[in-house]
Amino acid sequence: MKVSINKLNNNLSSEQLEDLILLYSVPLVRYFKKRGCQKATVDDLVQDVFARLYGRSSGGEIENPEAYIMKSASGVWKDFLRKRQTHFYAKHVEYDDNSHAIKDFSPEYIYECKETIERLLVILNELPERTRNVFVLCRIEGMKQKVVAKRLGISISSVEKHVVKAIITLTNCLGQNDE
Repeated sequence: MKVSINKLNNNLSSEQLEDLILLYSVPLVRYFKKRGCQKATVDDLVQDVFARLYGRSSGGEIENPEAYIMKSASGVWKDFLRKRQTHFYAKHVEYDDNSHAIKDFSPEYIYECKETIERLLVILNELPERTRNVFVLCRIEGMKQKVVAKRLGISISSVEKHVVKAIITLTNCLGQNDE
């Protein structure tokens, strides 16, 4: 072996790093697997340990390479856990075709959507002006009913009635065209 197990110099060569990888990869893999990591994560963490070792810029020799590497592994593990906590990995949901698949955007589907939008616009234009304005402000612009009432100078109850009237009209008209 080219690397002295007793000491490491500050300027680590590629060959020395390769020797260290051969010597310490298996213990590092065991170290991270004992902590419940998945295979891909274990490989990344082991690589991070060796990247830290190779990129080490502090002077002096490493008297006990094994202890230094395991101390680095401990630091990498703590950084990994900290990152998981701050990046909300617990709330991450793996991709699954059944639950995440996007609808097929075939030409037929796009055409049907455009037709529906055109029918929606025709129905909206046939609504009384006040009802249309209230509906657009509340449902399309996302304004709160209280703000719409104040803006148009009507009561909140009146805003609610106009929104309900528009929804009933849209539902009835769009439902009839689908049959």
